[in-house]
Amino acid sequence: MDKNIKRLNGQRITDEELSDRLAVLDRIVVKHTRFNELHEAIRECHVLQSKSLNKKGLCILGDTGAGKSTLFKTYESFHPRETRVKKINNQTVTFPKVPVLRVELDSNSKPLNVASKMLEELGDPFHYKGTEKQLTTRLKGFIEDCEVELIIIDELQHLIDTDTQRVIRKAADWLKQLVNDVNLPIVFGGIKDDASRIFSSNKQLDERFPYKPSFPGFKYETEKEKKEFCTFLNSIEFKLPFPDNSELADPYLSEKLYYASLGIPRTLNHLLYHSTKIALKDGMDRIEERHLQEGFDQLSFETRPRVKNPFHGKVFDLRVAIASEKLTKSTK
Repeated sequence: MDKNIKRLNGQRITDEELSDRLAVLDRIVVKHTRFNELHEAIRECHVLQSKSLNKKGLCILGDTGAGKSTLFKTYESFHPRETRVKKINNQTVTFPKVPVLRVELDSNSKPLNVASKMLEELGDPFHYKGTEKQLTTRLKGFIEDCEVELIIIDELQHLIDTDTQRVIRKAADWLKQLVNDVNLPIVFGGIKDDASRIFSSNKQLDERFPYKPSFPGFKYETEKEKKEFCTFLNSIEFKLPFPDNSELADPYLSEKLYYASLGIPRTLNHLLYHSTKIALKDGMDRIEERHLQEGFDQLSFETRPRVKNPFHGKVFDLRVAIASEKLTKSTK
């Protein structure tokens, strides 16, 4: 496979070229079937409600690392910001036009923190000053001035990290009021089991988000699921910074790659990052299994303490490996 990438042929790669090639991995976005379906769901939520009196929201819930944040960033990139000049009290004021306001919540966020972060994204120099009520009031004004059309709030579960019903109810009430006041389509993203609790605590908020599609990782049981995962691997393969094909979608390697990542794109990306770096430093023009073996050893699997490195150059049985890992956990 010729990608017009310089061949190393076993020669040592310079630090600059290594850095350039590794940067390619950070820019890889694979728009697979589920990604495209959810991108279209966001687009419809955004553009098809312009004449609706009461805007409905969308909440995308799924596994950690499945690609929600990448999806949101990609959608935001299709709607770049512009500069607007307005007259306010006979003074010329410059505002950014922000068609899509996207914020990613920090851990242990409270409504005040959310309002502050949204104001910061909208360019308020005093986003850190004021009470929750003051910041929220200012936020509504900035949303109007910046001509926001769609709001995306990612990592929704961080709004209820403190696990008390009072905190959850307060967060849900604040979100419901914000949704009602701005009357814009809002997209939430979060971890399914955690974020869904905020809707169960407020019926009115839940009713404003009738569609809550899931964004899971890949599966690898049916032939269709195997084909989807291998298509995903082929798409990544095409974008890797090597001139030669590493045969990632070959059944021999695809099973091992699925086991190593359990179908989670972020985990797979980490594995390929380390493996790519090792292969390039070896002067190789493709990833070989030994590079995946070393790359796997550099990963941390805190939630899978009994996981085994599958890249050992031998025949591998996915079902046996997964069953063995689960059995070991249950008998620990």
